[in-house]
Amino acid sequence: MPKSPQPTRILVIDDEKEMLNNYRRMLERAGHQCAVATGPERLEALLADFRPDLVVTDLVMPTGSGMDVLERLERLDPRIPVVIITAHGTIESAVEAMKSHAADYLTKPFSIEELLGKIQALLSRRLIERASAGNGAAGNGGESANGWRGGIIGAGPAMERVLELARKVARTDVNVLVVGESGTGKEVIARAIHRLSARAREIFVPVDCASLPEALLESELFGYRKGAFTGAHADKMGLCEFAHKGTLFLDEIGEMPVALQAKLLRVLQERQFRPIGGREQIDTDVRVIAATNRDLEAAVRERSFRSDLYYRINVITLRLPPLRERVEDIPLLAAHFLDQFARENRLDVERISPAAMELMRRYDWPGNVRELQNAIEYSVTLSAGSTIEPADLPESLQALQPGAGEAAPVVTVGVSARAELGAQLFQAKHQMVDLFERDYLISLLVEHRFNISRAADAAGCHRRTLYRMIHRHRLDLDELRRQAPCRGKSHPGGFEAGC
Repeated sequence: MPKSPQPTRILVIDDEKEMLNNYRRMLERAGHQCAVATGPERLEALLADFRPDLVVTDLVMPTGSGMDVLERLERLDPRIPVVIITAHGTIESAVEAMKSHAADYLTKPFSIEELLGKIQALLSRRLIERASAGNGAAGNGGESANGWRGGIIGAGPAMERVLELARKVARTDVNVLVVGESGTGKEVIARAIHRLSARAREIFVPVDCASLPEALLESELFGYRKGAFTGAHADKMGLCEFAHKGTLFLDEIGEMPVALQAKLLRVLQERQFRPIGGREQIDTDVRVIAATNRDLEAAVRERSFRSDLYYRINVITLRLPPLRERVEDIPLLAAHFLDQFARENRLDVERISPAAMELMRRYDWPGNVRELQNAIEYSVTLSAGSTIEPADLPESLQALQPGAGEAAPVVTVGVSARAELGAQLFQAKHQMVDLFERDYLISLLVEHRFNISRAADAAGCHRRTLYRMIHRHRLDLDELRRQAPCRGKSHPGGFEAGC
């Protein structure tokens, strides 16, 4: 029998026992082992007994803080990644933690899907760095020869040319434009450049310019001053200031509104910007790496992208090849994702059959590496044995089999069964996310005695957001008040008067 992969061990530190129970339940459902603590007091003992692969800790606790956890781990085992959880919902609360070598952070409220995504990314990165450290000789700055590459997998000439250019530009401070189709790994190469640069010990800040409306993107990038607009109850630091001395990664910069492009241009030219509602100019020293899947030269001709900004960000261009142009890397990538997903899900899937691999080589991969990753996850989940066969692959790859048309009735039955199971797994995953959000929302409301304003402030979100969540989960606030335990003087409604 193949040896089952060991589940990853997650240590969660939070002073709220109800939240700890939620963390434990959800993480164990996702296949992780979980230990919990209400403060950092027993950290040393837990490191010795439980030996966590990753630590999740609240930032503010009565008997200690997330900063205490970071400081102790820096002494005891700096290799363990730490995710900081903060309820403040502001960038400022994570600045000190990230600069004290926290691996990542989340602001409440967040979904279990967000947390699991960060855990998966950090553990995968740690595995890759371990493998690279074991295979490479020591390089500059303590990096192994290949360790700076991080999650970049590939040995073909197309990727080697990109990596060689990335290695050269990392030694400088010039702005870099990374271009390529969606799913080719533009952020991965940007992080690699940061890791090899002189700014490696400072923060890397990614910004998705396509996912935020113009007003929100402006406030995220440049911050604002108290009273600048309705809802601006306090000063907020912008990401251009937060990334000071580090790297600012502007993903999908081609989607940035023209009005904001002018303000960004000033940051690049003058190293200064003005927060919304502020009068002062703030100095910032950031290295900008931008990425896009658009043709920016065409956008310049169409006047949807400023030519002066284009020439500022386009000092060096890195063009990432699509997966169909680096077929020789498909077996390496597939093996990496197979190992990752089999280990995470404790499944005894160890290899890909030659016939299945041949279909992968012949497929066009319009979604590039991201689509390959999804295809391997699908196949690992549905494989009946230790080897992925053609019948375990997504339908789009199965269609490439010789004689697939003649065998259509048989194949259709198999695909239908797998599609049904895939749908069930998808539904179960989202039910788990909904359950975590619902539990957290109820806990938040009870903690703040159903005062929506106080609960929204504690969660770092707008009251409208909280009302939308209440409506989405169909919570009956009157019924919850009757069922909730009283936290003060007894009252017939279950809560003390005025709650």
